[in-house]
This record gives sequence, C-alpha cells and structure tokens, in this order.
Amino acid sequence: MLAAILRSYGTPLVIAEIPRPEPRAGEVLVKVCACGVCGSDRFLQKGGFRSTLPIVPGHEASGVVAGGTITAFPVGTRVALYYLRHCGECRYCRTGRENVCASVQRMGVDFNGAMAEYVTLPAANLMPIPSTVDDISAAVVTDSLGTPLHALRVAEVQEGEVVLVIGIGGIGSSAIQIAKLLGARVIAASRSEAAADVAHAMGADDFIHCDVNLPRRVKEMTDGLGADIILQCAPSPEAFAWGAEALATGGRLVIVATALEPVPFNTNRLLWGEQRLCGSRGFTRADVIQALRWVEEGRLNVEHLTRTVLPLARANEALANLDRSDIVRSVLRP
Repeated sequence: MLAAILRSYGTPLVIAEIPRPEPRAGEVLVKVCACGVCGSDRFLQKGGFRSTLPIVPGHEASGVVAGGTITAFPVGTRVALYYLRHCGECRYCRTGRENVCASVQRMGVDFNGAMAEYVTLPAANLMPIPSTVDDISAAVVTDSLGTPLHALRVAEVQEGEVVLVIGIGGIGSSAIQIAKLLGARVIAASRSEAAADVAHAMGADDFIHCDVNLPRRVKEMTDGLGADIILQCAPSPEAFAWGAEALATGGRLVIVATALEPVPFNTNRLLWGEQRLCGSRGFTRADVIQALRWVEEGRLNVEHLTRTVLPLARANEALANLDRSDIVRSVLRP
C-alpha cells in the first residue's frame, strides 16, 4: 500500500509502498478515506514527540471497514477513527478518560497512522458515521472539532462567560463555533489579519490582533475584568504570555497547542487571582460522537476545514499549508 513516511526528524515525508497491515485479534482493517493534517503532524516532524522512526503520521481520519472478524463492524461500514489505543481497564478509562489512559498509544506517533491507504485499529476505536455526514467531514470532526470540544469541557464553560481563543487555525476556528453553541461570548485573536474573516464566519463576537497589546484590548472589551476562559491554540511562548495576562480572576487557561519552546508563566498571578492552568489532551470518543451528532444536526459547520483536499502524494504540501493563512485545514485522500 502507499503511505507517507517520516524517516528522520526535520526531513520531508517520503511517499513509498509498504506492506499492508494485518489486523490482530480484536482489531479491524480500515481503508482510509480521508485524513486531516494538523499542527501535531508537524510537531512530530520536528521531533516533538517521542516516536520510533520510521513512522507513518496521521491521526484525524475516517474510512471504511475492509477486514477483520468483528461482527459489529462488517466490511463496508463507514467509520470515524479514534486515534488512541487504550486499555479500557485502568482508572482513567473506567471514568471515560481514555485520552489519558495509563498505557495509551497514539496512532501516527507510537504506531503507523492514517497517511496511508490502510490502517488497523481495535474495534473499540471505531465510531459509525451518520449517513448524512460525508467521509471528509467525518475525518476532520475527530480532531478539529473533538479537540476544542474537549478543551471547553475541561474549562467547564458556562453560558454567558467570555472565551478568548488564541490561534485561529483548524482547532481554534472550530473552538469559536463550539463556544458560541455553548452560549459563550467569544473573542478571537490571531497574528494573521486574514484569520479575522474565518473568526467572524465562525461566529466570533470580536477579533483582535495577537500582539503585546492583547491583554489591554481584552480587558477593554470586558469592563476591565479579562476573559473567563482562554483556549491557547497557538504554540508561541509570546502568545501564551500575552494570554495569561488577559485572564480574569477565577479564570481558566487551557493549553491546547503543543510547544517546542519553554513557556513563561507568572505563578503569583495564578495564586492571587485563584486562576486555573489546565492541560487538554486531544479528545475522547464521547467528544467525537457529540461533534458528529452536532454536524449531522447542522449545528456545527466544517466547510472551512474541508476546502483543501489533496492526494496522499502531496502530503508535504499539506504540511506546508499549515503556514498559510488562507488555508485552515488540508485533508489527504489516499
């Protein structure tokens, strides 16, 4: 089968033929229909994850069951893929937190991912796609909607609160419309002025340029209080520092983006303001199922994520598109 392979850090992906994987007991062979490309894939390429190379990246995917002996998923079943292998037995899995399973393994990092024609996964990782949701939409729902939905759940967002979303890429843009759906007022921030159009299209109430003036601007918009919740979807240390200064008393700063550099933070401000600093790791299956339902019902829109579709052979172009302000997401079609 054809696959995009990372053979060494800091180098382009290599498009090559590799053996098709064979499903083990309890696993299903899935023919990949679509795979979104996000910042985590580039983080992997730069050496940010502890991976064993060579590895096939790709974790935001949908497909069609092509083999295996699991009766719940006969051949031909359309499925969205949950990217984390989890034990289902540890205390985290038992409470629905399989994203932090004690023995978690990541598709596209710890085992070969979906930038390929086929992938194998445990049956527990497959979620049927509603008939009215197409394959490309289902793929981007898994991460691009699942991740911000999970982050807003970690933040315990309440109706009427002010949510500041920093970084308006695939994750941040979706965070805007989910926060609005949950009843929040949303301020979007990005270094790219082109992101303003995307932010407003997703329902943002305000847009500000992400620079040293961000804390002052946010406080001006909130009667001097600051944002109740900040979703840090930009990896730069500067953006993190500016966002932290814009956090209201009792606010929650949720880290969504991975970062290669050390990030500054004033712990005294955290203490005096009774603020919370939270990490939000990926998403759970429940997040994906909820997001798929909202897309099916027309309450969430993924058109901004599915406009750029490329063949697998152009995987490196899809990674390069992460630096373009006019492309929110690229999706590969093996």
